[in-house]
Amino acid sequence: MNILITIYRGLGYGGAEVSTKILAEGLERLGNKVIIASSQRYDNLNTKTFRSFKKIPFFGFHEIYLSKFLSKLIWKENIDVVYSQDRLTSIPAILAAKKNNVKSVVHFRDYWFACPYSSCMAPDYFEYDKCDWKIIVKHYKFNRWLWDLYKLNYLKRARKILETANLKLANSSAVKKRLEINGIKTNVFIMPVLRDFSKISKGESKKIKNKYNLRKKVITFIGNLTTPKGIMNMIKIMPEILNDEISFLIVGDGVLYNKIKEKNIDGVVLTGKLRYEEMADVYAASDLILLPSIWQEPLSGILLESAAMGKCVLASNSGGSRDVMKDLIDPYDLEEWKRRIKELIEDDKLRERKSREWGKEAKEKYDVDVMARRVEECLKK
Repeated sequence: MNILITIYRGLGYGGAEVSTKILAEGLERLGNKVIIASSQRYDNLNTKTFRSFKKIPFFGFHEIYLSKFLSKLIWKENIDVVYSQDRLTSIPAILAAKKNNVKSVVHFRDYWFACPYSSCMAPDYFEYDKCDWKIIVKHYKFNRWLWDLYKLNYLKRARKILETANLKLANSSAVKKRLEINGIKTNVFIMPVLRDFSKISKGESKKIKNKYNLRKKVITFIGNLTTPKGIMNMIKIMPEILNDEISFLIVGDGVLYNKIKEKNIDGVVLTGKLRYEEMADVYAASDLILLPSIWQEPLSGILLESAAMGKCVLASNSGGSRDVMKDLIDPYDLEEWKRRIKELIEDDKLRERKSREWGKEAKEKYDVDVMARRVEECLKK
């Protein structure tokens, strides 16, 4: 097959871009011709770049430009299926596919179709399945009402177009549920995230440990420093866990960065946002990875990266994590989080056994060679 994959940004922006690159490589290994259309280049992949708009105030203008760009690619490269990966390319991709009478597929990795914030969680942490003007007026910030109402109106139109795509892939049951609630119901299938277990570098633990003066054992949080990610719950319990031999490494940036830094907790180390190339060293230096999200996070690639790196991971029982793991914790049960973290960080044999078990299961189910075949089968059908 000749497959055109569309994604707005390149590596370093988020997990969707990592999954897209890995999937494209896996589909190529199966003998497919894969072209990526993006505003940034993907190394070692046939990338056709389009113009990047730093701000997109008028979605209609963006759609016209990008659908024309994609239409030319479809015709020139004899494309069989257009496979979009994110909110900024999905609508133009469907429109271009229709115009050229080829199939269209949309991969949903968050809740952008249901919510102006792509999270189904308002700034005051009120959670919902489908946004409306009442939610915006009651739970959103006043100075953003006009912009968010404009985006909401756009999403109502977008959902009608999304329903016409030939195939919809949701990366978790949580995403599938909200797709259906928002009227996107036909040909919707769950397709989890993936990682290439054969290519993930084991990294060098000394680089990160020396750079940030970390202690013997390291507990790590990776992600945006926002309340929905659950980082503040971990900050509450860390003083009772950390000691002269244990550090808490926080990798990421966000609105809570300064608040966490001001607490000046002994043993807590903030790195800010790191380059994608440095993440292998972060995992190598870590003994335990935490994913304490309090929101219905669709499905985090950190679960699979931890497995590929042979690292033990503790996650909350919210969102897509429930699709891939069984041993999960209530995000608000801080006593249980404290007990489990202490148990695993102190018992090396238990931690190593958990790491092996999760690594084996994840490789068998979510390695790129397995997942690329599943995606290819869906595209062929």
